[in-house]
Formats: sequence, C-alpha cells, structure tokens
Amino acid sequence: MMERTIWLLRHGMRQDFEQADWFDTAVRPHDPPLSANGRQQARDTGWFLKAHGIERIYCSPFLRTVDTAGIIAAELDVPVFVEHGLCEVLKEGWFSGPPDYLASRTLQRRYAHIDPRYEPLIMPCYPEDEDAGELDERCRCVTESLLGETWQTTLLVGHGASVGGIAKALAPGVEPLQVAMCGLHQFVLRDGAWQLGYSGTGHLSITETIERFH
Repeated sequence: MMERTIWLLRHGMRQDFEQADWFDTAVRPHDPPLSANGRQQARDTGWFLKAHGIERIYCSPFLRTVDTAGIIAAELDVPVFVEHGLCEVLKEGWFSGPPDYLASRTLQRRYAHIDPRYEPLIMPCYPEDEDAGELDERCRCVTESLLGETWQTTLLVGHGASVGGIAKALAPGVEPLQVAMCGLHQFVLRDGAWQLGYSGTGHLSITETIERFH
C-alpha cells in the first residue's frame, strides 16, 4: 500500500480575536480575516512545510482559512482547492443563517494559487448539531472523499472543530489534538493505519497560551 501523508492545520490568529472593535466596522462580521500575527503564523508554517513535499492544499471557505492557505501556497507554489466540507461547525448560536462565502473566483484575485474550477466534495447543511454527531459525520464523509482524490501528500486547512473531527476520522484511537492557532498535525498512512507524527506549534514564531474557538 502506498504511503500517504496528511497535514492538518487550524487557521492562524483571527483579526477579531486581536482587535476587539473589528466588528464595529466589518462589512462581513461573520467572516474575519487573519490578523497580522496570523499572517506571520501562516508564513512560518509555509517555511516549515517546504521540505515536506506538499502537492496541494484544501481549505475551508471561510476567509481566515483561505488567508492561511493562500499564504502557505505562495511559499510552496502549489494549488489551493476551497473545500466546504472543511468549514467551521455551523452552529445555530454562531450563525443566524447559512453563512455566505466569497466565491472562488473572487478569492483567486486575492490569492493566485486558488483553483476556481474546483467543485467542493461536501456541502454542509445549516444548522449543524455537534452534540448529535453531525459534525463527526460530516468530517468522516469529507475525509473519505478526500482520500479518493489523487495525491500522496496534502495539507488540509480548517478550524478547531473540523481539524479535530478529521483527526478522529483518520485515527479514532489518537488522543484529541490540541488545536492551537496554526497548530500543525502530521498523519502518515503506514501498513493500512494512520499514525500521528509531528503535532504542535514548534514551527511558529508567534503562539497563544490559550485555546479559543469560533
């Protein structure tokens, strides 16, 4: 069986987490971009991954994940595919309705490595009940679908919830990941089983001391 590698990455630090009044003037308050520190975290991650043979990047459609993926892709010169199955958990308490996302062609004007022809494999339904297992099922489905794609080493950029859910789908026996901002986790398929390799924030020059969600 061919050895394959998946790197899982939570997006970098968000603008609204570091600028308390950002919502006051935001045009799209449900979809914050990266902060300056988050962009540096993404650059750090890109530099770290240069030696690891990433062939393509899949990312959630939210701007903070697209920013993270786009910055890394520029370092690695690889394509980015916007995959809705990697999105944030769509809790009713977090979103008043189905979130609107910027179109891939609009995002490509921001990051040239985004492929606007890519069709998402999974389209999550709003709202999602995380406690009822809907997030776990979505992560299982997107993991299975992505494993059917043609790549040997890939990077998936998501959120705390989707990164944790995909890790659980790959290796159910692994302890829950610490999903810090731009925390990176390597899973390698050997002898039919996914094994956790690198896991943490040691590649970053900027880290947080607490875990924050949404």
